[in-house]
Amino acid sequence: MRVEKPAAVAIHRMAEAYLKTEQYGKALVILKRISNDHPNYEDLSTVQYQIANCLYLLGQYRSSKNNALKWLEQYPQDSLKADILILLGKDFNALGDKPQTFYWWLKAKEEYPDNIRRQEELNKELDELVRTSKIEELERISEYAAESDYAPKIYHRIATIFVDQNELEKAQKAAMSLVQSTTENSWILVGRQLLERIQGEMAVRPNVVGCLLPLSGPFAIYGEEILNGIQLGMATFGEKGQDSDLELVIKDTKGTPEDTLAGLENLVINEKVMAIIGPLLSSTAIAAAKKAQRLGVPIITLTQKEGIMEEGDMVFRNFLTPSQEVKRLLNTAIVEMGIKRFGVLYPDNSYGRFFMNLFWDRLEEMGAKVTAIESYNPDDTDFANPIKKMTGLYYPRPASLVQKLIEMRSIEEEENEIFPEEPEPIIDFDAVFVPDNFQRVAMIAPQLAYHDVLDVLLMGTSLWQSPQLIELAKDYVQGAIFSSGFFKRSGYPRVKDFVESYRANFDSDPGLLAASGYDTIRMLKKILAGDEIRTRKDIQMALLKCHDFKGVAGEITFDTQGEVKKEPLLLTISRNQMILFH
Repeated sequence: MRVEKPAAVAIHRMAEAYLKTEQYGKALVILKRISNDHPNYEDLSTVQYQIANCLYLLGQYRSSKNNALKWLEQYPQDSLKADILILLGKDFNALGDKPQTFYWWLKAKEEYPDNIRRQEELNKELDELVRTSKIEELERISEYAAESDYAPKIYHRIATIFVDQNELEKAQKAAMSLVQSTTENSWILVGRQLLERIQGEMAVRPNVVGCLLPLSGPFAIYGEEILNGIQLGMATFGEKGQDSDLELVIKDTKGTPEDTLAGLENLVINEKVMAIIGPLLSSTAIAAAKKAQRLGVPIITLTQKEGIMEEGDMVFRNFLTPSQEVKRLLNTAIVEMGIKRFGVLYPDNSYGRFFMNLFWDRLEEMGAKVTAIESYNPDDTDFANPIKKMTGLYYPRPASLVQKLIEMRSIEEEENEIFPEEPEPIIDFDAVFVPDNFQRVAMIAPQLAYHDVLDVLLMGTSLWQSPQLIELAKDYVQGAIFSSGFFKRSGYPRVKDFVESYRANFDSDPGLLAASGYDTIRMLKKILAGDEIRTRKDIQMALLKCHDFKGVAGEITFDTQGEVKKEPLLLTISRNQMILFH
């Protein structure tokens, strides 16, 4: 018995009630009954759409797709056409076919010329497809997107992926397709800029390295030391198995961000260098890293600036960082020496505050604590007040504390007291961290002893590393420990050879800056000697694969973020000289 029209309407209402309560299985049974028993039902296109949608909601994506395609053949002009197109996209998306998903959703978008909200919803879905699709999927999608507003966006994505994969000829072809696919000026400009970058990358000069250093201005002395190390490193390239055709192009940054960026752009665009060493100063490092990332050139910075690695995958660092210094100091003090209580005496400047916070946070993570902390004016020469504050001598002591200290005294101390003395310092720390330069440490250390801060471990940063510290305060810094990125008497033959060669060429001893420049250029030369290195991307990938390159400032390995993985040396003072701790 066939269902009459009034009965079909009633049953259809029942099916829609099931749909509203998400009982899709029951709804599907009724909808199929209407379709089979009443082929002339006036709302049959809706029934057929609902059948396809139920199948999708029940996870039967292939059946849903087949029903939706059949629906399109039967009702090409129906008002539900846009909905069925969206459903087809959802089916193909669930089946993992992103190109077909894009095709049907782009078709659906054409059905909503005046519906801004639906246009925006579909644009969001289409953008996500372009963003997440693989290169082979994007190439199919580009065929479906021809003549649409999405064509330049897809070609830009394809070109960018090929650049990242170092397939520059394919990237160039995609960038040209981008320019040809649109009349929109903004996209044409983007395409031309991308083409310039790709063509510049394809035209790089093999074995040419750029260098950004302050060679004039207040920081020239530091730039010159790095350059000395680089030039000395280039002179060692007669090593077996290596060519000696490396060319160095040097740009003076004058220590300013403006000159740094101008020099970097010149190195990349005009000199077409493969990679860049520098800059040195924190004030110029971030801007240079951003620019290098944008231009697609590997840059190996020689700065302590925190956060610079976040600028992108073309940014590397080959220099000792504050985090590495503090980690080594505290691992030694807490783990190896068992110290749990620390005092911190720091200069009230950006360097001192940064190291103080880093030191404090790290030691608390390791289960130790700060029991005394004071700052001082970096221009001071008298440190009595901050030392007294650390030891409880600056402010009057509460009567209860005085009485407690008296009760804690031994009989021998009572008998030996002939007449009243000044209050004794309360030393509730076993080590004192002073993150400052050797000049101020040479003034602070004797004053700590003068105020009876004795038998505590003095700790410092790499700024302590100077022979003048021993000359100025030898008796007061015995046994102190401090971090170091380079030590000329480390005992390694390669370090000894480097120091002797540096002295012979520059009539002075090398420091960390010279050693870092020396190691960096030697590492780059080794990488550039490889037959597979043809582009800047090749160098970037080779740097990430660099493991345990034996430098004079330690072995070089980069992590996935481009940060050098080094453990600083630890130095101590013994009699008249600095030696390796342990």
